[in-house]
Amino acid sequence: MRKSVSKAGKALSRRSFVAAGALAAGAGFIPKKVFAQKKVTVKYTLGWLPEGANIWSYAAKQFWTKAGIDVVIEKGTGSAAATQAIAQGKYEFGIPAAPNSIQQAVKGLPLLSLGCFNYDTTMGVAVKPDSPIKAPADLKGKKVGSTLTSGEYPFLPTFLKNVGLTMADIQSISLDNKVREVALIDNQCDAITCFIASALPKIIAAGVNPRVFLYSKYGLPFYAHSLTTTPEYFGKEKALCEAMTMGLAEGVKFALLNPSDTIEILFKEVPELKLASTAKEQLEVGMGVWAANYVSREAMEKGVGYADPAVYAKMTDLIFENAGAAGDKKPNPASLYTNEFVGKLKLSDAEWAKAKAASAKYALG
Repeated sequence: MRKSVSKAGKALSRRSFVAAGALAAGAGFIPKKVFAQKKVTVKYTLGWLPEGANIWSYAAKQFWTKAGIDVVIEKGTGSAAATQAIAQGKYEFGIPAAPNSIQQAVKGLPLLSLGCFNYDTTMGVAVKPDSPIKAPADLKGKKVGSTLTSGEYPFLPTFLKNVGLTMADIQSISLDNKVREVALIDNQCDAITCFIASALPKIIAAGVNPRVFLYSKYGLPFYAHSLTTTPEYFGKEKALCEAMTMGLAEGVKFALLNPSDTIEILFKEVPELKLASTAKEQLEVGMGVWAANYVSREAMEKGVGYADPAVYAKMTDLIFENAGAAGDKKPNPASLYTNEFVGKLKLSDAEWAKAKAASAKYALG
């Protein structure tokens, strides 16, 4: 059995689709048929390919269908492309990472988050488990590989500053995204910066159990996947936006409590994924990391999908300061998201405990 590890270096072990009636049985919210007269079809883009970190989008389809919404889910090619496509009206909804939406809003694109469905982008630094780098300060003098166009790279200087270092203290190496993880595995560098959740399955598949340092643990909180539309569409289709948000919230709850069934749902929706011999294992890792992140203060106290205003304000400041360009304008953080539809669906203490126990071995940092 393969293992992944936390920042502290402890080993973490790796690890039929049921009938529709059974799927709904454990859910707390039974969506009413919002669009009973005529079924509504909407297009929804992922921020990336179908994977464990966004698998709950497929679990949500059963709830969207019950609400009278036919959701066509399409794979993405990155959150930046997804946010641009949503703003241009190519998709009614999408699930890009919140920082990308904020970055595009800084450049003037009209975007609105309807709920947070992943509380950590897992931007951070990964090192091998036998590395002498036991804490971020130990990066001093070390070779740190980064893909310069990757979303976490603009925040590396701030991360280093927050741990008492500067860019001059490290040997920064530019790496193509296709070889970044390999460079770490083959000892071509001492550490890499990346989105840990995306890099982890590939690193684990090579038999390496990385130690990680998440940006979020060092003063850089970044929410990840957020249900996103445009303010204009929100104004015209408020009932549909609410139904989409509630359906996705139910999908998240289902995925947290029924991880194995959720993987089977994805295989049914995207059967080509099952052709890869390691597909299930990689899905379990990605989904486990997401679930461990989702057992968070916001969701537990306020309900599934709730976004903390203070975090949005902090994200907006960080993105404007670190990734802004000439001519950009910092938007009012309150204009970038709404909590109007979230917080209605909550898990019981026992359900949160179940989700936490099932994902504990995948917890990072």
